[in-house]
Amino acid sequence: MNKVLGNIAIAEIREAMRGLSGKAAGTMAARMAELHNVKIKRIYSLTSDLRPGRKKRADAGKRSFVLEPGTDVWKAAQLVVGGKMDLQLALDTIQLRNPDAKLPTLETFRRIMAENGLGKKALTSGRRAYHSWEAEFPGEMFQVDVTALKVRWKDEKTRRILRIEGVDKNHPQMDATKIRVWQIMLIDDHSRRRFLRYIATTHVTSKEMVKFLCEAFGVLGVPHKLYTDNGSEFKGQHVKATRILNTVLAKDGGYQHIPHMPGNSQASGKVEVAHKWAEKMDRLVGLAIAEGQIVTMERLNEFADNAAAAYNDHPHRTTRQTPMARWFGKRQIVRIIPAEIIESALLSDEFEVTLEASMTVSHKGVSYKLPGVQPFVNYVGQKVKVVVPPSIDLILLTLPDGVDFEIEKVLATADKAGEFTRVADSNAEQKKKELRAGFREDTKAIKAKNKLTGEIAPIPYFNVPIEQPATNVANFPHAERVLSHEEVAAVTPIPEPVYLGKDIGYWQGVAEYATRFEGGVDEAKEFLLGVFPSMAGELPASEVEAAIDSRHDLGEARLLRAV
Repeated sequence: MNKVLGNIAIAEIREAMRGLSGKAAGTMAARMAELHNVKIKRIYSLTSDLRPGRKKRADAGKRSFVLEPGTDVWKAAQLVVGGKMDLQLALDTIQLRNPDAKLPTLETFRRIMAENGLGKKALTSGRRAYHSWEAEFPGEMFQVDVTALKVRWKDEKTRRILRIEGVDKNHPQMDATKIRVWQIMLIDDHSRRRFLRYIATTHVTSKEMVKFLCEAFGVLGVPHKLYTDNGSEFKGQHVKATRILNTVLAKDGGYQHIPHMPGNSQASGKVEVAHKWAEKMDRLVGLAIAEGQIVTMERLNEFADNAAAAYNDHPHRTTRQTPMARWFGKRQIVRIIPAEIIESALLSDEFEVTLEASMTVSHKGVSYKLPGVQPFVNYVGQKVKVVVPPSIDLILLTLPDGVDFEIEKVLATADKAGEFTRVADSNAEQKKKELRAGFREDTKAIKAKNKLTGEIAPIPYFNVPIEQPATNVANFPHAERVLSHEEVAAVTPIPEPVYLGKDIGYWQGVAEYATRFEGGVDEAKEFLLGVFPSMAGELPASEVEAAIDSRHDLGEARLLRAV
């Protein structure tokens, strides 16, 4: 530990070090440190203002390696981002393909990638920047999502909700009487008011989703926008329901379904957080089941109403208000369609019929007139899809080419037979796109060159061996001790080897080995008659081949005996 220096000692040290630099300063600092029993660092710190500073290099601040298009570092980064290659393998590949490439060390390359947001953690996490946003008023936008409960199943025989664990894609539920339970969550984007329902089904279809929306819209009203993911439950019947609602509410702002981009769970973060809350509340359901209480779908949805009501009357951590206070906090018209009307409209049957020459379509004894104009007249005699909502004065027609039309509902009679903005990409995201594009271009160029010249790009360890650097470490061969047959047999009996070769018959031998005889098939027949016990017998193929190979030796032996 450095001792406390007095003023006289400090003055002596400063006078001795004044103006010194380089080797002279080092020698004097060592002398003063020994004289006053302190560390050299202390001497330098006391005299830093008395010694000349180090001259700044002309290239100070400039790096030898930067991640810029056209550089060898950029090429290596393309392999990492576009080809998902290890950093060292990417450097080895670029160096192999271009021996003159200027590349950094592995540590420097790792630092460069990390500084540009392309480190291992950033590339594997999938996290990206996003904007926090919310609807301007209650009912402007609802977010909806559905997820399966991991351990909740409905027993179709007893109608009870059960807890069954360990079911996944590798260990599916094989009992047909057990149906998975799903939770569907709806949240108002402005107020965070939640509406939760549970359903039991093998998978959630678009019809199930429309049923849920009918109930939710009957309570909260119809929003101007519905924001969801791209799940299959928002296709089919839901598409038709969206068009119907938009037509019915056209004068009141319409109705729009907005699916966000795939793989972007942050876009619907509010409803994802609501799912986590529902999963936490599900622990109470698990406790009731564990304690022997009877839980049915009706009880489960009663619980959902109670839990959602409690949440909606609790201050939200972001808004600092209860969801119900924000729901009623703005003067806004809530668009209500009675549940029985909206359900009959949205769940109307869709049917497929043939467009008749009279330009009518018929279903359940009722015929509807279609306009006798293009493009409808082009599809006479073909199948068309029709949706006839019972409470709306229009029908929805889908032609065979997939084009949809909204047509005024007219009964056929005999006398009339004729804004959301996407967050700007970060620098890392931009570079990812550029690197992937460059990787694809380089791959195309290499494939084109291979097709034109036959040249194959070198790949380390795949088509080019990589020599390990020589070292001065001595390697001594390991002595081997091979156990004999007798040593092993003394401990445990060794069974006789079992023949596992192929057996063949006489005629098969003639067919396979005839080419090995100068006389062809006839000579092969004659020779093999002396090898096989009979034409119907079989011998190991190895014995037959050995006999054929040794026939010349046998012939020579017979000649010697004759002489």
